[in-house]
Amino acid sequence: MSIDPEILGGEPCFNGTRVPLETVIHNIAAGITTERILRNYPSLAQEHIDAVLRWELGLAYKAAGVEMHVA
Repeated sequence: MSIDPEILGGEPCFNGTRVPLETVIHNIAAGITTERILRNYPSLAQEHIDAVLRWELGLAYKAAGVEMHVA
């Protein structure tokens, strides 16, 4: 993830892209498939999707007060 005030007003984006994390999160929440997200945003890779899902899972665990163990 990168934050640069010169790119999209400092909104967090995936490294090397101009795709905001929030855009991918909203797409996933709307039920859009990974395949379609990658088709719609060709600068993204599967690793970007995986990273945002792990990040969101970590936030959910933290909100629930549960320690997350990564295998």
